[in-house]
Amino acid sequence: MPCHTPKVFVTVSHVETGETVRQLGPYQNAAAARRALSAFTGQAMTWERTEDTWRTEKYPLAYHVQADSVDES
Repeated sequence: MPCHTPKVFVTVSHVETGETVRQLGPYQNAAAARRALSAFTGQAMTWERTEDTWRTEKYPLAYHVQADSVDES
């Protein structure tokens, strides 16, 4: 078992202002964080990925998760 377990958070921000209003987590990885958000919001979310971030929105809030590194399995 590695001594350093990655910790991934869901950052919740206001769509119009960009202000961070909450952080959810920590989760083991980005996939676990994205799955947990559905339970938090009570609905399935559609995620979009940029190079380093996953993002989804349920107005007026946006949810961001740092993407896992490509070299991680």
